[in-house]
Formats: sequence, structure tokens, C-alpha cells
Amino acid sequence: MRTVSKARPLLLVVVGCLLLVACDNFERNAYRSLKVAKVEYELLQEHAARAYLAGRLTQEQWDRFAIAGNRFIAAHTLAADLMKTYREVLRAPATPLGPPELRQDPRALEARITAALAALPPLVADLSALLQSFEQPAPPRPQK
Repeated sequence: MRTVSKARPLLLVVVGCLLLVACDNFERNAYRSLKVAKVEYELLQEHAARAYLAGRLTQEQWDRFAIAGNRFIAAHTLAADLMKTYREVLRAPATPLGPPELRQDPRALEARITAALAALPPLVADLSALLQSFEQPAPPRPQK
């Protein structure tokens, strides 16, 4: 029985370290996802701006791209704000008197962050498809 009681603290330390590594991986992956999505958006935005300035996009097309871009920016900002809150929750002392936003369950925040991050790639894909549709030559109009 003595080996079980000696092994228990070691087991707790190992489990604690694994949880810390998992948390670190979640943060690292989340921030990486945010960065990749932002870079992809910025490349599309630069492409659209150059096309507009070169006269390959109309004002109406540029406006449509800007509206779709605003959807991406809002979703990206939400995910980034959730990550900021997540980091603050992890660093905050576990006190019931702390601000409500810092008394959240980190696992619930992880789920919200995961959902927010999952929304970004489809928005980038929509922007890319929109730009591609603008660059397609207009189909010929049937003659009467």
C-alpha cells in the first residue's frame, strides 16, 4: 500500500503537467489559426484593392467585397477577444469576488473559441469565391 500512496502525488504531478501542455497547445493552435486566417484575409483584401484600383472591379463589386470583409473582421475580432478573455481567466486568481468575465469556466470558453475559429475559414473561402466570381468574364448576352 505504501507504493500506491507514494505514486499518487507523482501521478497528480504528471496529470497536472499534461493538462498544462494541453492548455498550452490549445492556446498556441488558436493563436496560429487566428494568424493564418488574418494573413489569408489580408492577401485577399490586397488582391481586391489592386483589382479595384486597376479598374478590374466595379464600385459595386468593391462594396460587396467590403461588406463580406466586414463579416470576417467581426468574426476574427470575436475570436481574438475570446482568446484574450481566456488568457485572463487562466491567469486570474480563483476568487468569487473577481469580475464576472474572469469567473468563467475555461472549458466553456474553449468551446466558444473553437466555434468562433471554425467560422473563419468559410468566411475566407466566401471572400475568395466572391473575388473569383468578379474576375470571371460576364456570360455573353443572348441577342434578340
